[in-house]
Amino acid sequence: MATADDTARLTRLLDAARAGNQIAASTQQAVERWLTDPAYAPYRAELVRHIEQGKFRELDDAFWMTLPFGTGGRRGKMYPIGTNVMNDRTVGESAQGLADYLHRALPSGTEPSCVIAHDTRHRSEEFAHLSARALAANGVRVFLFRGFRATPQLSFAVRQLRASAGIVISASHNPPSDNGFKCYWSTGGQVLPPHDAGIIRCVAAVREIRVIALDEGLRDGRIRWLGPDDDEAYVRAVAAQSLSTARSVRLVYTPLHGAGTTSVLPVLGAAGFHDVHIVESQATPDGSFPNVANHSPNPEQPAALREAIELAQAVGADMVLASDPDADRIGLAVPGEGPRSWMTLNGNQIAALVADYIVRRRVAGAGRGSAEAARAAPYILKTLVTTELITRIADAHGVRVRGDLPVGFKWIAAAIDEEGPAGFLLGAEESHGFLTGDYARDKDAAVAALLLAELGAELKAAGGSVREHLDAIYRRYGYHIEQTISKTMAGRAGMERMERVMNTLRTHPPHELGGMQAAELWDYGCGEVRELAGSGSAVAADAAGHHDAIARRAPARPIAGPRVDQLLITLGQPGWRVIARPSGTEPKIKFYLFGVIPPAQSESAAGLVNAKRLAADTLAGVLNDLEAYMAKAVSA
Repeated sequence: MATADDTARLTRLLDAARAGNQIAASTQQAVERWLTDPAYAPYRAELVRHIEQGKFRELDDAFWMTLPFGTGGRRGKMYPIGTNVMNDRTVGESAQGLADYLHRALPSGTEPSCVIAHDTRHRSEEFAHLSARALAANGVRVFLFRGFRATPQLSFAVRQLRASAGIVISASHNPPSDNGFKCYWSTGGQVLPPHDAGIIRCVAAVREIRVIALDEGLRDGRIRWLGPDDDEAYVRAVAAQSLSTARSVRLVYTPLHGAGTTSVLPVLGAAGFHDVHIVESQATPDGSFPNVANHSPNPEQPAALREAIELAQAVGADMVLASDPDADRIGLAVPGEGPRSWMTLNGNQIAALVADYIVRRRVAGAGRGSAEAARAAPYILKTLVTTELITRIADAHGVRVRGDLPVGFKWIAAAIDEEGPAGFLLGAEESHGFLTGDYARDKDAAVAALLLAELGAELKAAGGSVREHLDAIYRRYGYHIEQTISKTMAGRAGMERMERVMNTLRTHPPHELGGMQAAELWDYGCGEVRELAGSGSAVAADAAGHHDAIARRAPARPIAGPRVDQLLITLGQPGWRVIARPSGTEPKIKFYLFGVIPPAQSESAAGLVNAKRLAADTLAGVLNDLEAYMAKAVSA
């Protein structure tokens, strides 16, 4: 036990660090609590070493705040001590807090239950078992996957087993340093208000973490392994979403060292796709992601598909598919125009292909799902930052689109239950996340791979290609261009910069981007739309080209829906807009740029070439102006 003199000495060192602005006041308070509260005794020795060695930057990053639940739960860097990182204490607190909340939130007399899964990351299995031990010790029955599994299988299992909640230990496509605690409710969807806030309150109140030994829980039945029958039920449910019998296509698939070998591969096999070549160097589960470019297992990044494309060229494949470590996102690459050229598609292009395929097969009456679609008004769900090309496709077939959902697939999952699953056709996110069917409430790389493989097989049988088909969609509905820009702003200083950028956008939005005047500011944080220019109530711009803060006093229209920190600026040309939002799971602020060249200018082959060039040039102008605006906002 530490002496009072020892604690006083350490406190003086912290006082000096605080006086030198090396740590925040919140950091000092949290560190002193960990030094003196017996609940944190196992971590005191490590904490003392950090203080004595002057590792104040590390302490500030680890303790300046409590890691919150964002769009994907709790996610962050792994570090042995701290409140703002993933370690035994924060994971144990999360599990203990969830157990406490379940007992409070569920009807009296209900036995809570929870399904737990994990991906292939470092410490994922350890954190999953720790969570199981804590839940079981607190009267929650646990269903535990033996070995890594895909996140969407967890969602399926929660629904299948009628569990009260679910946990996935995963940081999705984050760097190898990260991990996460993703929490699900009984619907199979990620936790939403008020449950997320309720869990956080319970987590914050945790002092003692009660645990039992894993073997003890397995012996007495408080913990139960899930087995092959559970895996087979999931594979059958996904394979049942098939919309075609076309199977003649050669595929290359990479799990990027993740869990896709337990979901994507079995689903493709069960559906009858047998000409599948796996990237062996990326097939082994490994949380360091050693054979992926930059150790970044993100199928949104073309570099992550580089080895798969090389294999595809060698074997003469028609399509490359890739999934991230927890196998909920899909990546796609297809042959380009040249004899050995390949193109990697972004999430919006994949979304358009999948939406067009599902609508044609299910609504236009070509597929086995058309009878179900006829019994309920069909609809598609997408987030606000996902391409409007989906809406144009749906409109042409009389399909309703609810397209203003906040970022995070949990909002799509909630909307499925609000709207009713009978007419649900597709949930889509620009970040490569897709779902169809009623078997789960989270995005699933396996079902996306199945539909894309079927589309590729159908196009090949007809003598066409995915690239040509995408161009045909552009010619019919207009050329849509999108680009996402991420600005990393890590740590306490980064958070302050993000807040400064968002506040500047709110109070002094840009007057012009890419030669187009800013027209409206949609502030989803306060639920208001304010006019910035045109229609008789334009506001003044200052000398720097920014709208004056008087814009906030202009007449406003309300925005329905949840309050989220997200801003949308519409530009003078229809379909051109910019969206800004801080990430809920990473230390980044993201900007989403959208543009459209209407069908009248893109319906011919030559017109489409010109439309692509015009759109790219205009988008580059928008981006250049936005970068200049950002530089001023950050330095202000």
